Amino acid sequence: MPKLNLKTKNEAQELVKAYLEENASEILADKINNGVRIQKDGKTLINKKTLDGFISYATGEARKISEKGANSACVGQSVVFGWAVHFFEEDSIEGTLYNEDGTEYKPPKSVAKTKPAVSATPPPAPKPKPQMSLFDMLDVPAKEQKTPAVPSISEPKDIPDDENEEPTEEEKQEILAELAEEEREAEKNPAPEPAGSPLWQSYTALQNKYPDHILAYRVGDFYEIFGNNAKLLAEPLDLTLTSRDCGLNERVLMVGFPYHAADNYISKAVGKGLKIAVAESRDQPVRQYPEPQTAPPVQTDPAPDKPVKHWVDDTTYIDEDGVVHNLDEETDDEPPFDISAFDPEALAILDELLGEQIEMR
Repeated sequence: MPKLNLKTKNEAQELVKAYLEENASEILADKINNGVRIQKDGKTLINKKTLDGFISYATGEARKISEKGANSACVGQSVVFGWAVHFFEEDSIEGTLYNEDGTEYKPPKSVAKTKPAVSATPPPAPKPKPQMSLFDMLDVPAKEQKTPAVPSISEPKDIPDDENEEPTEEEKQEILAELAEEEREAEKNPAPEPAGSPLWQSYTALQNKYPDHILAYRVGDFYEIFGNNAKLLAEPLDLTLTSRDCGLNERVLMVGFPYHAADNYISKAVGKGLKIAVAESRDQPVRQYPEPQTAPPVQTDPAPDKPVKHWVDDTTYIDEDGVVHNLDEETDDEPPFDISAFDPEALAILDELLGEQIEMR
């Protein structure tokens, strides 16, 4: 049983740790104790997870269940333990990130664009010209007196505002025609679908071989089911429907169950009338549930037994009933040999060499 260096803060975390220490494989224990190297921000980092992080993850999973329409979520202990294995097994779930030298990784801060500083002191207002008093105006000759010019206020010129101007009906039709043409081009030349991750390629290759089955593929300490198969299995087995990044344009739906409880889940699925195909890897044989029935062997009629004859001499034999037959006396039976199968000339020469010992009938 592996020893895990997970710190616990309460009874719930102690239960999860005890379960992991009892059921985790060596590979999963190594991930928990030493972390997993990942690439982020152009650097190699070590992703390590804690029980505090798992509690936050499990709370989110329970919230997803409650969002389906219930006011609360009642989650069984086995489901929580399954979440724990998935949390520490799944590399895409981030915990605390560390640099390779052991220091905690701090993501680079985004540099905000600074605006030019604005002077807080407003520019000095122009000094008003001193107003002439009535006495000052009386001292100036009438010809030199000037009436202060009143600035004329002209109507503002119309400035076209292209942004707020409503497009004409003709322009609207042109825009709609361009959008329709872009849609037609996209339908003719759709963007190629990515091949997906090696896991996805292995899963789909095996699923194509068993189209009538729901394929459960072994990933670490879990059997995982993807795509429409995940939908078919989630409700009957009361599994939480989640998703995984499989290298496609969108995440793929997924459900999973622990490998050590696989027999219970498979039996329950078969009891619901589902067919399950279980694969440990792409190269190993796939197990089918329920097991395919083999056709019974074809029964063939036995060949009729030939009558048994025990020959005493060339002309006498005993049949299977113990009756003695003599060919000289019975003309219906064939002789023990037929000379028509031999060359007459060869038989004549042989008879001459043997001193006429051959009797021809």
